[in-house]
Amino acid sequence: MDGMTWELLDSNLGRHLYKLWNRLSSGTYFPMPVKQVAIRKKSGGTRSLGIPTLLDRIAQQVVRHHLEMQLEPLFHDSSFGYRPGRSAHDAVARSQRNCFNHDFALDLDIQGYFDNIDHDLMMKALRHYCKDKWVHLYAERWLKADMMKGLERHSRLKGTPQGGVISPLLSNLFLHVVFDKWMDKFHPEKPFERYADDIIVHCKTEKQAQFVLRSIRQRMQVCGLKLHPDKTRIVNLRGKSEKRYPRKYDFLGFSIQPVMRKVNNRLMLLPGTFVSQSSKKAIRTIVDGGSLRRMGASFGSHTYNLSNRAVY
Repeated sequence: MDGMTWELLDSNLGRHLYKLWNRLSSGTYFPMPVKQVAIRKKSGGTRSLGIPTLLDRIAQQVVRHHLEMQLEPLFHDSSFGYRPGRSAHDAVARSQRNCFNHDFALDLDIQGYFDNIDHDLMMKALRHYCKDKWVHLYAERWLKADMMKGLERHSRLKGTPQGGVISPLLSNLFLHVVFDKWMDKFHPEKPFERYADDIIVHCKTEKQAQFVLRSIRQRMQVCGLKLHPDKTRIVNLRGKSEKRYPRKYDFLGFSIQPVMRKVNNRLMLLPGTFVSQSSKKAIRTIVDGGSLRRMGASFGSHTYNLSNRAVY
């Protein structure tokens, strides 16, 4: 919003950083409004990002570094998103493993999560886990910073804008309290994977899945959140059920679904991981519609095939 570029910042870096340090250390730093930008989503539609100024990004990184050292050791082992040493591939691999002894899964979608975080509850959680008042001061200012959409200035009463440096850490902390710790207390026998606001919960039976879903929906409502009525669903991978449910779920660009495999000369229905249809479509779009049906793409230590063969 201030028109500053990286080149302009570098041209007089010492002066800009000294002014920033002086204001941060004295408690007089106030963030400028964030710029609202709409980006396309793979599933269609757009998502709003809040783009802070460069100096604000630096200030947020200072607070994030300090806060992350306190929160990271406390976060749940089933939380994978925006955490050092953890990746989406780790979350997908864990999700598939949990399907081997759980026939049902809850595919949870929190409607407009980043836009609906309650500021009072967020600050209550932050004050509980971090006792540094200067962190509270600046976190609250970033949460309440105005949003600029074109020439229109809007105040924010809830939510933390995607695009901010500290937003992923604050959003993780919020769901750590709202979901992760709550699951440990009330449903400790139900394994789950959470990557930011993408959540999969594993259950043994249809009735168990229905009960846990009702409980989670109530929990979200108490905390000012709402499960998406259409995108949240029960998935039956290979169990017995009275109702009909989807047989697979998409998680972080992959589909997990049952596949027939031979084990000790016996055919068994086991969970397999595949590149999701939406990911295939996105990849084809990137390469201008080239056919990738039989082309393997190597990423790191895994080789992912865009045909119908399983990844794991």
